[in-house]
Order: sequence, then structure tokens, then C-alpha cells
Amino acid sequence: MVSPFVSATWLRHRLLDCLKNIRVVDGSWHGPSSKNNGKKDFERQRIESAVFFDIDEASDKKTDLPHMLPSPEEFAEYVGKLGISNNHHVIVYDNNPEYGVFSSPRVWWTFRVFGHNDISVLDGGLPKWVSHGYPTVSGPSPIPIPLLYKATYQPHLVRTMHQMLDNCKTRAEQVIDARSQGRFVGTSPEPRAGLPSGHMIGAINIPFSKLLNPETGLMAPKHHIQEVFENAGVDLNKPMVASCGSGITACTLALGAAILGKEVPVYDGSWTEWAQKAPKDTCKFGIKS
Repeated sequence: MVSPFVSATWLRHRLLDCLKNIRVVDGSWHGPSSKNNGKKDFERQRIESAVFFDIDEASDKKTDLPHMLPSPEEFAEYVGKLGISNNHHVIVYDNNPEYGVFSSPRVWWTFRVFGHNDISVLDGGLPKWVSHGYPTVSGPSPIPIPLLYKATYQPHLVRTMHQMLDNCKTRAEQVIDARSQGRFVGTSPEPRAGLPSGHMIGAINIPFSKLLNPETGLMAPKHHIQEVFENAGVDLNKPMVASCGSGITACTLALGAAILGKEVPVYDGSWTEWAQKAPKDTCKFGIKS
């Protein structure tokens, strides 16, 4: 299995060597309150040879919940049209100027859910790439040559609402929530209109930003990530499941856990589903947006 992360320098050297097994993917996504658009950002500035993975487009269209996982067949068709095969080492990045790593872990997790383990996140994302002075391009991207892709669903990496309800009774898995402290405790609003803030009873708050180094724009080192988990009250010897607002930043916690050698599934529906559909006695609600 490849490393969860690669550096900008590592990727630059591989692209200069024209390695055919590398596929670069831009997974930029912005929250519902943002005026930015990942696809437009991609056309404005991207790493050369990158293709755009649209998190909202590559999702289940039969639900009203945001960007839920597609079926294996839908994922295979979507990824194949991007010119990606099962034999490629996929390098995914996003362009978030504040964090460097924000939505790319969601793409990392999604590929792994469908059996593609040869995927790494570009540490520091596009901002780090640009800060090194490495080249970017703009404008419409070439249409990739479609390739055959086979998706193999890995259920152990995903948790459904039914499984989370069972976990409320068994407490078999520690629920770790990646949202900000304000949203978790209920003093700050959720970005989705009409959705109350708050949290699942028994959950542990680990804001995803704590796993990032604001000074370097990179993921924090392994020892720091371990300290963050332990200081939050997580027992790293027991199972965990990650949640957040809609399944995006929970994947950063899963990525951080992977650095620690832990495999952590993600609750795909996260708080957006739980706050609307779970029994009220399993929720601690805050203010409503």
C-alpha cells in the first residue's frame, strides 16, 4: 500500500519523469456557504495533467443528503471517464487557501471505499505546490481518454445511520466528530440553512484543523496527531468511527488515523443526516442556522 501522503517535491519529480502510472486529481470542494466553485477554480488554476473529481457529481442522486457515496457501478463509470484505471497511483489535492488539505481526504477515502488503495493526498495541496514555484495551467482541460475501471465496495470503511444507531446502544466504536468546537457544542451555526448545530450524544470532538500545521500548511507530524487524539479523550486501542457535517472533514480524521496505523470508517451521512433523522434523545442540539 502507498503512503497516505506525498510531498509537492515528490510529485514534481514524478511528473518530470513522466511516470505513466501517476494520475493527478483535483478534488477541490467548497462548503454550502462559500461563493467559490471547485470546477471554476480548477479551470482557473490547476496542476498540469490533473483531472477534476467533482465530489457532488460523483454521488448518490437518489437521496436529498449531500454528496453521499455513489454505487460501485456509478463510481466506476465516473472514474473511468476521468482516464483512471485500477493500476494508477492517484494523487489527489485541493486548493483550499486556509488549510491546504480540506476536501481531498474525502476523495482519498472514496477511492479506498471502492477498493483503490493506491491513492495519496498531496500534502499542503495546491497552495504548497504554488509556494514551491511549481507550474500550473489554466483554461478548459483536455477530455481524458476513458479507461476501464472496476470498483469493489469495501463496507468496513463506511458506516450507515442504521449502524450508528446500533452503536448508540453498544458503544463499540468511539465516535469522533471533525467539526469546529462551536458547531459541536451548539454555540455556532451549521453552514446548511435550517440545520441545528450540536452533536451526537457520546461523540468526541476533534476539529480536523487540529491535525494541520498552520505555520507550514502541511499535515501535522505523527506524534502531534497522536497527541491530538489522546488529549481529546480517544483510546487509540479501541475502534473509532469519524463523523462531521456531511462526510467531508471526517475523512481528514480518517486520514490522520491512517498515519497512526489505524483504519477508521466514516459515517457518510454525518450530522446532516443524524440531526434530521435520528431519535432526538441521541442528539444534543444547539442553535439553528
